[in-house]
Amino acid sequence: STLMHILAGTGTPDTGTIEVGGARQADYSVQRAHALGVRCVFQELSLSPNLTVAENTRVSHVAIRGLGWRSRAARLIRAKLDEIFPDHGIDPNDIIGDLPIGKRQMVEVARAFTVTDDPLRLVILDEPTSSLDAHTAEQLLAFVRKAVQGGMSCILISHLLGEILT
Repeated sequence: STLMHILAGTGTPDTGTIEVGGARQADYSVQRAHALGVRCVFQELSLSPNLTVAENTRVSHVAIRGLGWRSRAARLIRAKLDEIFPDHGIDPNDIIGDLPIGKRQMVEVARAFTVTDDPLRLVILDEPTSSLDAHTAEQLLAFVRKAVQGGMSCILISHLLGEILT
């Protein structure tokens, strides 16, 4: 948990250094981690319940701005939801607070895997399947396997041994 927070930029190490790609990182923060391609899906969701799915996506991606930003954010998150969770039933205009917890988790995960200007190198998933049904959890794990085979790094934290072994 502590290591996860440090890598995500939400925690500060007591000792040691943070290096990404061999370069030492000074003033490491959430914004710096994001710019370096590090994303984190915490067990406790970080979505704003009063915003839409698309608006929550924009919060993570400052590159989505200007006229038409809502439609660009909607296309980005819809495409990633479709890729990870086919037949997800989530509309980018849905208010997060109106969605059941499982769908919120799906949005949180999909948002972590979206890419705009910043690269995507490492996604840390903390108990990402805890609020998903078995079918949806398998969709996520299949996506993670595919992403890792494609060269992305993922850290999967789970108390389910079957998920880790798979």
